[in-house]
Amino acid sequence: MIPAVESLTVEFKISFNEDVVETLVAFSNAKGGTVYIGVADKGEVKGIQIGKETVQNWINEVKNKTAPQIIPDAEIFTLPSPQGEGLGLRLIVALFAMEYPIKPVSTRGRYYKRIGNSNHLLSVSEVSNMHLQTVNSSWDHYPRPGKSMKDISSVKVQKVMDTIMHRNANFVIDTAQEFLVKNELLLDDDKISNGCYLMFCKDDNLYSTIQM
Repeated sequence: MIPAVESLTVEFKISFNEDVVETLVAFSNAKGGTVYIGVADKGEVKGIQIGKETVQNWINEVKNKTAPQIIPDAEIFTLPSPQGEGLGLRLIVALFAMEYPIKPVSTRGRYYKRIGNSNHLLSVSEVSNMHLQTVNSSWDHYPRPGKSMKDISSVKVQKVMDTIMHRNANFVIDTAQEFLVKNELLLDDDKISNGCYLMFCKDDNLYSTIQM
């Protein structure tokens, strides 16, 4: 099954072309999404013919025409032909691009963002604002690979809490874990953010220590 209509995260294309690359860029600068190749605008399954290396060539083209480079995931599947058009199957290719953490992504020097069910060409000020927002916040909030609460110093967290309580008598948080959750530093499944690791890691390390 494929979605019935185009949306914030869904686009239909009859064939692979430059518009597909632009749409994947727009998805990367928004919430991510999938381009279904071989499907008409209104969701009508047309199908597409591909060779042994076709999809890999498409992926390479997307990679080479985007900056920072995005590498979409690809899925090939078949759907029945519409009723009355024989018993054959029609081939569909889905290219998926996830939301890129550091924005914006461009293609041929242009920047797009998915708004509703269409791609919006970003202005210079929109490009600048998107870059500043993601550089200042997104990386901090992403999970730190391979790290959890066992890598965090509760003493360091408590020191920050004590400082806040000294300045603000209305500040009431019982535990370090509660403090980290409230400030979006402790994520689901005991994962910690990059920001949490930089501020409260137990041991000095290459990522969090500044030396002169």
